[in-house]
Amino acid sequence: MADQAANPAAILPPAAGSPTPLKGTLVGTIAVIVWATGGPVITFAPGIPPFQLIAMTFVVFFLTLLPVWIARGEPIAAKFRMPARVWIVGTLGPWGYTVFFFHSYQLIPPVHASLILMSWPIVLLVANAALRGRRIRWWHGAGAAAGFLGAAVLVIGRNDGIAGFADGSLWGYLMAAAGALTFCAYSFARSSWPQVPTDAGALFCLAGAGLALVIHPFVETTVMPDATGWAVVACFGLLSVTLSLYCWDFGMKFGQVRALVSLTYLTPLMTAFILIAIGADQLTTAVATACILIVGGAFLGSKDMFTRAGRAGADT
Repeated sequence: MADQAANPAAILPPAAGSPTPLKGTLVGTIAVIVWATGGPVITFAPGIPPFQLIAMTFVVFFLTLLPVWIARGEPIAAKFRMPARVWIVGTLGPWGYTVFFFHSYQLIPPVHASLILMSWPIVLLVANAALRGRRIRWWHGAGAAAGFLGAAVLVIGRNDGIAGFADGSLWGYLMAAAGALTFCAYSFARSSWPQVPTDAGALFCLAGAGLALVIHPFVETTVMPDATGWAVVACFGLLSVTLSLYCWDFGMKFGQVRALVSLTYLTPLMTAFILIAIGADQLTTAVATACILIVGGAFLGSKDMFTRAGRAGADT
């Protein structure tokens, strides 16, 4: 019993047929690509309050998987039987990150928010190695450093220097940092509990939607979305919440963690290019320089994917 209390996943039914590390990494990469659309998408619905938007988008994950469970004849009630610690981490991880994500995007420039929010891989790389007795090889550290440097060049080059903490911007930077730490802790916990089913994320998001719905009337005024707003809710809910969380959870449990977190440095780069494509900015020398650093760092940090030992999962 003591062992079960220390490891919540120990009292869950064993997972059937674990996928290969390569498959887990490739599926996790889908989340990295999808994340790039999150920031640009919500810029089309600036009037919807954060907690209302969280409630509306998080419930999409549950509504997407519910028909699948019914069609398969799976006992839905049984899916809710998980340890309290799993419920707390699974719910507050994505929920907390998204709260900080929405608020930071409202208070500071989107690219600044993206850089800070996506700095969590550095912490996760170190935590994953230190807490699991593994070592970070030189290409992991060099890849992470190149990615961070590229993101920094992107921010400084696109904004003529890092803006001062004027007015309410300090809170925006603090919220972005808190979001990074929150998602780092969530990713590490989920990679530590491989027997927690990936589709449990739908239940965590349902709980998160309920939590946001409770808070919403106390701190916000309800805004009825227009046609564009509903499109944003559907797009963010299906892609940035449902698809990304499902794929990232899968990747964290079965893929190569260090390769995946290095690849996440592509996200702020892709976000910047999308903003440029929709006319929010222009292609500059800084963006081109950041492209070289971030893409090069991502491939360098993901060197494990391209070796036989790495694909075999000898050192995830």
